[in-house]
Amino acid sequence: MFMSDSLFKSENISRGIIFMVLAVFCFALMDVSMKQLATDLSSYQISFFRGVTSLPFILGWILLSKNMARLKVIRADLHILRGLISIGFLITTVLTLRELPLANAYALFFAAPLTITLLSAIVLKEPVGKYRYTAVVVGFIGVLVMLNPKAMGFASIGVIAGLLSMLGYSCSMILVRYLHRTETSEALMFYFILSLSIGCGFLSIFHWETVTMAHAPWLLLLGVSGAIGQYLLTEAYRKAPPSILSSFEYTAMIWAIGLGYIFWSELPSIWVLVGSAIVIGSGIYISHRETVRKAPATPKVRHVND
Repeated sequence: MFMSDSLFKSENISRGIIFMVLAVFCFALMDVSMKQLATDLSSYQISFFRGVTSLPFILGWILLSKNMARLKVIRADLHILRGLISIGFLITTVLTLRELPLANAYALFFAAPLTITLLSAIVLKEPVGKYRYTAVVVGFIGVLVMLNPKAMGFASIGVIAGLLSMLGYSCSMILVRYLHRTETSEALMFYFILSLSIGCGFLSIFHWETVTMAHAPWLLLLGVSGAIGQYLLTEAYRKAPPSILSSFEYTAMIWAIGLGYIFWSELPSIWVLVGSAIVIGSGIYISHRETVRKAPATPKVRHVND
């Protein structure tokens, strides 16, 4: 029985990893569609379409699984705050994708775990030891490597938008961590998409560009890839712990390089590759130290500094 349970757990973890890699690929396709649409449509429109094209899929999934009761809201104020922040970071995400090569944009977004670590200590009062603080410093050195004048530079619209997007996403994730104390995953997912649909829909009224049939395939890809990616991500976390899955989020760089080259003949510079490698390494180490910190103490091993 023990071996059977162990094998079942191992199979679930393997499936969770596969689901995570596929989810990351779907989100990369979603970003490809947003980047393509950004050549003709405003960032407000694309952010609106990101929400409204995924909303039917998310709502349908909740209805089919008979989980409507799990949409109950306890902290409406924090849902609204998260929605406002999410609107801002998605609009700046579209700007980043429009202005920068896909791999460069992802390299900036990968700094989010570093910022989340700092914000967790400041806002949530979570303990962060010297090892993780060191990893954060090293990670931000990687960001500086990417932002040197020979790579992306400091002052371009794409870089500024990317840094703002990364900061907004980090703040949103801090709110998600806090809201998980009272809210369900279904509620967090549904009201996030609903906020984008309503908020960005209102803003897009003032920046509306004509949508043609040529945009239809990209809009379809935007909605389907976003919805499937969200479903796969949810299933991944059902089958495997975050400590194992988090490192596989960085497979996004592989997809970004491949898809960026296929669609736009983009290749990142050596500075971006080196800087992103430092950032990714720091993010993986932070995830590892988080796992060590949460591991139960034993008489022989005691982790004090995390």
